[in-house]
Amino acid sequence: MRALIYGYLRDDLADGHSEELEVDLRTLAREQGLCFAATFHESLSSDGTAFVELMCELMRADAHHVVVPSLEHLAGQAIPREALLAKLTRVATARVWTVAD
Repeated sequence: MRALIYGYLRDDLADGHSEELEVDLRTLAREQGLCFAATFHESLSSDGTAFVELMCELMRADAHHVVVPSLEHLAGQAIPREALLAKLTRVATARVWTVAD
C-alpha cells in the first residue's frame, strides 16, 4: 500500500491558478510513488482553518506526507512559516514536499 500525501495551498497566493497548482501537487505525489488523498485550500480570508483540518486529517489517517507549491504557502513570513513547519514535522511527523524544489 502506498503512503498517503495531502496537499495544502493558500488560495490568496495561487493568483487564480489553484487548479493548475493542484495538478502540480498531484504530479509530485505520483512521481514520488505516493497516494494523493486530498488538497486542503486555505481561503482568501485565511484564518488557519484548513491548516488545522490538515493536521487533524494527518493524525486521523496516520499519514506523514504533505505537499505544498512552495513554503510560502505555509505562511508569508519566516517566523510563522517555521512554526507551521515545526508543527507538521514534530506533531504529525510529516515530511513536507515542495513543488518549487
